[in-house]
Amino acid sequence: MAEAKLSVQDMTAQWLANGLDNKQVEAELLKMGIDERNVPEMLREFKKMRNARNTTIGLYYILAGALLCLISCVLTLAFSSATALILYGLTSVGVIIVFVGLARIFG
Repeated sequence: MAEAKLSVQDMTAQWLANGLDNKQVEAELLKMGIDERNVPEMLREFKKMRNARNTTIGLYYILAGALLCLISCVLTLAFSSATALILYGLTSVGVIIVFVGLARIFG
């Protein structure tokens, strides 16, 4: 059982990279010879790892969007000639990136 868990942990990264859903992972686990009673526990662990990865990526998006909004604020204060482009353009892109990150975390 310990050897099977170790190989499942190794395979989880590959499954995440391939974008497999729960049914496909369940089929892979059963194909590996994992007992049917242990599959739900392993699926929960797989879901935790997938959610942790999505949360990390979402936080990177939020950070990038917030930095872009900060840069647009500083540029708006520094250059008053191109205020509309900087203020509305960069800030809008930054807010969109933040919302992409939030959708990645909560979606």
